[in-house]
Amino acid sequence: MSQFSSTNDIASDRRLDYWNSILESEFPGMSVSAARDIDACCRLRTIGDLRVARLSSQKARVHRWRSAAPDPEYGRTIAHIQSEGTSLAFRQDAAGLINTGDLAIGKADMPYAMHLSDRNVVIIVDFPSDFLSVAVPDEGRRAARSEAIKRLHDFALSVIDDELNELHDEDNLEECILDVFSTLLQTCLNTESSPQGGDVLDCHRIFEFIESSIQDSALRTNTIARRLSFSCKQVQRIFATLGMTPSQFILNRRVNLAAFMLRSSSFDGTVTDLAMDVGFSDAAHFCRSFRRIFGATPTEYAKSQRHG
Repeated sequence: MSQFSSTNDIASDRRLDYWNSILESEFPGMSVSAARDIDACCRLRTIGDLRVARLSSQKARVHRWRSAAPDPEYGRTIAHIQSEGTSLAFRQDAAGLINTGDLAIGKADMPYAMHLSDRNVVIIVDFPSDFLSVAVPDEGRRAARSEAIKRLHDFALSVIDDELNELHDEDNLEECILDVFSTLLQTCLNTESSPQGGDVLDCHRIFEFIESSIQDSALRTNTIARRLSFSCKQVQRIFATLGMTPSQFILNRRVNLAAFMLRSSSFDGTVTDLAMDVGFSDAAHFCRSFRRIFGATPTEYAKSQRHG
C-alpha cells in the first residue's frame, strides 16, 4: 500500500507545521517556507531501498540541509520530475528553471533550494547513490522534456498507484520494478539507450508472441521466457527499456484490445464474454483495469462510442 498524507484534514494554522513534519520524516533535511494554511499532499511508496512520491503543493520555498549538514554516510540521490507547474532550483552558485516535463537529478546530500510555482506537482524518486552503475555529477544534471523522462514519469505514477499488484503481476515484483527504475534513470542520463541490434529482434519476437497468445489468461513473463528460450530477466530487461514490466504491457494490450472490440458495431457480447476474449480470468479485474486506463467502465465506454 502507498502512504497518503494531506494537509486538508489539519487545522489551517497547523498545516505548514504538519507538512514540514511529513517531509522531514520522508526526506531528511527538507523544510518548506509557505503560507501557514498551505494546501499540499504526498502519496509515497517504498520499494526496497527506493522511495517514489508524488508531491502536490501550493506556492512554496523548499530547502534541504538549510541549517545542518547531512550524515556523511547518507549517500542518496534524488530525481525530481516536474509533473505540473515550474520549479526554480538553486544549488551552490547555479540556478535553473525546471519546466513541466523536465528532470533534475542530483546528490541528496548537497544543499539545495527550490521555489515552487502555485499548483505545483512533482514526482520524486529517492534512491541510494550506488543504485545506478554511473555516478551523478556533484553539480547534478538537468534534462529537458523527452520521451525517456515521460516514460520515467508514467512508470513512477503506476508504482505509486494503490493497486500495484494488479498492474504489475511479476513473481519477483520488487526486483523487476527496481530494474525498470534503474534502466529508465540511466536512459535519462544518456548512459543507456533504447534496445538496438539483437534487442530489437527480440522485442519483435516477444510482441508477436504476446499478440498470438493474448487470450491465454495464464500468459506471464515465465510463459514468454519458456516459449522463446529467454530467461525471465532477459524479458524483464527488454521491457524495462520501454518503461514498464512485461505484465503491465500485457494488461494494457488486453484493455486496448477490449476497447477496440467495444468500438466495433458487430460486438454484442457481455462484459464477462469480453473479459474472457481478451485474456482476463476475472471480469471484475477487467472492469477495474479498463476504468483505470479509459476512465469509464466497459459498458459506459461502449455507450459513449455508439452515441459519439
